[in-house]
Amino acid sequence: MVKLATIRDCNEVFANEHHESALVCVFAGATSGIGASTLERICTMLHAPTFYVIGRSATRFAALKTKIQSLNPTCKIIFLEAEISLLEEVDRVCKQILNAESKLDYLYMSPGLMPLNGPQYTGEGLDACFTTSYYSRIRLTTGLLPLLRKANRPVVLSVLNGGKEKALFETDLGLEKNWSFTGVINHTVTMTSLTFEYLSKDNSNKNVTFLHAAPGLVKTDIFTKLTASEESGFMWKIALPVIQSLAGFMYWMIGTSVEDSGERQAFHFTSDSFGPGAWRVDPYSEIIPTDAKGVIEGYVEQGWGGKIWEHTAGVFEKISISE
Repeated sequence: MVKLATIRDCNEVFANEHHESALVCVFAGATSGIGASTLERICTMLHAPTFYVIGRSATRFAALKTKIQSLNPTCKIIFLEAEISLLEEVDRVCKQILNAESKLDYLYMSPGLMPLNGPQYTGEGLDACFTTSYYSRIRLTTGLLPLLRKANRPVVLSVLNGGKEKALFETDLGLEKNWSFTGVINHTVTMTSLTFEYLSKDNSNKNVTFLHAAPGLVKTDIFTKLTASEESGFMWKIALPVIQSLAGFMYWMIGTSVEDSGERQAFHFTSDSFGPGAWRVDPYSEIIPTDAKGVIEGYVEQGWGGKIWEHTAGVFEKISISE
């Protein structure tokens, strides 16, 4: 375990000794919670950085933007309004960034929804929870890889649940027939780790660091923001507030603060502990070791990285054709 005091010391050292200026960073899922805290912390560690923040409402982001600029007046912050659950919107913001920048140093991703209301399909025919946790993040990563490859030390950080991979429905990767709350969580986590592993093996990405981090229990508002859908039954509308209360109490009692989690995510970006390649990082900022009998290792050995990528690319192609 890397102690929080050590994390803070390392971040301070980086802030004081890192002299490269004008780093370019893209943040998706940073308008609240862990993402917002990470954005606040990393902005104080860099000199004259540019931040692209992707979110649904510039108005809701305005207060945080003002705070960040007060913490570091050298920051340039560009808010890109987009619905991250739509791949077409992800493509649009990627094009904006590609047209404006010559390289990208840090890509942070943590958008997500709790899949408690059952499958909720977007206009593109994809489940919103599955998409925000997996498809959109991978689409954003691959869309921005041309810029990441041009940076001196590019880092991709997806905050989800690295190390908690489970077995897949191997004949139903998109969960069209086997959708469930746990299924969405298991598939998005396992598929992220396998996709990052697959992308890291591409020689053109040999200088890119892909991190799949598990934050553990963090005191965010992810449960309190959840509302029952209009299609929900009477019993679910009664049960949901109870679940929210219980989950909120548990997170409050044993969860870490968003500030401490943001401190750790900033460390993941800047630490020399994570070189090029694909890494899974536990809630204590330790690299999760390989396990000969582990789920990921078994899937990698069987060539599932390529199969997951083939499925993902097929989804991307289908959406592109339908546009």
